[in-house]
Amino acid sequence: MHQALLIPEVLLEIFAYVKTIPSTQTTSTRKLLAALARTCKIFHEPAMDLLWTEIHELEPLLGC
Repeated sequence: MHQALLIPEVLLEIFAYVKTIPSTQTTSTRKLLAALARTCKIFHEPAMDLLWTEIHELEPLLGC
């Protein structure tokens, strides 16, 4: 992994950009963030933070 990806501010900018990618469905963005969270330990926390910032239903939270 490139050393630049070890800087938390860089990761947050990348994941914030991923979240703002225009898509027709928000589920595709959520799936992409979930895939990034499963990629490696360094990606897990920032991706999960963005993934759980907006909860539109109570069901995903109860599934945890």
